[in-house]
Amino acid sequence: MRKAQDADPSDADAIDLVLSGRTDAFAVLVRRHQDYLFALLRRHLPASEVAEVAQEAFIQAFEKLGQLRDKAAFRAWLSSLALRRAIRYWRGVGSRNEVSMDAEGPDGSSWAEAYMAGESQARHEDALRRREAGSVVSWLLGKVKPEDRVALGLFYGREHELSEIAEMLGWSLEKVKVRLHRARKLMAKALNQAALEGEG
Repeated sequence: MRKAQDADPSDADAIDLVLSGRTDAFAVLVRRHQDYLFALLRRHLPASEVAEVAQEAFIQAFEKLGQLRDKAAFRAWLSSLALRRAIRYWRGVGSRNEVSMDAEGPDGSSWAEAYMAGESQARHEDALRRREAGSVVSWLLGKVKPEDRVALGLFYGREHELSEIAEMLGWSLEKVKVRLHRARKLMAKALNQAALEGEG
């Protein structure tokens, strides 16, 4: 017995159906690509923002479906729409406030409260180290432009080649290389400066 999913049309066929008025066929595209899109966005956004940005990307894809030239490249195009929304999110965060470097958890509780709650000393220290490392990375990423933050995530996630990153962000290959290089230098400089201030 064939699975219902096996009978689903290809991306290109589903797009043709949607454009011909069968808007329900867009559900095929959502089902096929939602897990991938959520996984992609989880690497670039706080967990609380992922669902909303994914939904916005699918809505935008539906509204602009007629503009897609290569129907077989729907996933790459959808990724590009979602990543641009992630960039806009980080621009908004940057305009509201700076990311601070602290050891507080996402719920605002400090490491001391976690320890008082009964965690073992070893487990607590391991959790604190991981939280502090994550906090440092977030702080450093807050020092670079939102576009560069997303490019760094795509590059260091090791799931995308430079050419794929260029396509997703609408950049040339050379621009990707230059922006990654500059962002790494800026982060290294910020980290060195923080270390010098800590010694002073």
